[in-house]
Amino acid sequence: MTYSRSEHVELVNMCMIYNPETKEVLVEDKTDVAWKFGHTFPGGHVERNESLYDAMVREVYEETGLTITQLESCGTVEWFNQDPLYRRLGFLYKTSHFSGTLKQSSEGKIYWMPLADLNENNTAESFMTFLKIFTEPTTVDATSKIMNGSLSIIPKEA
Repeated sequence: MTYSRSEHVELVNMCMIYNPETKEVLVEDKTDVAWKFGHTFPGGHVERNESLYDAMVREVYEETGLTITQLESCGTVEWFNQDPLYRRLGFLYKTSHFSGTLKQSSEGKIYWMPLADLNENNTAESFMTFLKIFTEPTTVDATSKIMNGSLSIIPKEA
């Protein structure tokens, strides 16, 4: 029996942009999603031959008009699809280093809001799990056995 370690993988990303002066984060209400609508952070797909860092900078610029720097890797999220068989792997970043003028994109409304105002009722599917990865140093990964399903935290070992 031949066993292959290769699999189809879709790479995605998301970035929490935090303004330390106002204690606000940049949220986006995406309109073209296959999950529950609500607040999320800017992000998207990594293109062929594009580095993870460059993809994150590009996605944020396309969706917000802001240029971000000094990205800090926060963790990952994974979803698994059975038919067809593939994995979506998401890389999560945060930064408080940004410049430019905020602009709206065709992907959804963009605006600043207090971090403390994000909750289960006003955020996208599984977003509060994402938020733990962005804000809690002991939470670095989450996974779902089904595509776009609810995420389960994988705790960092002590």
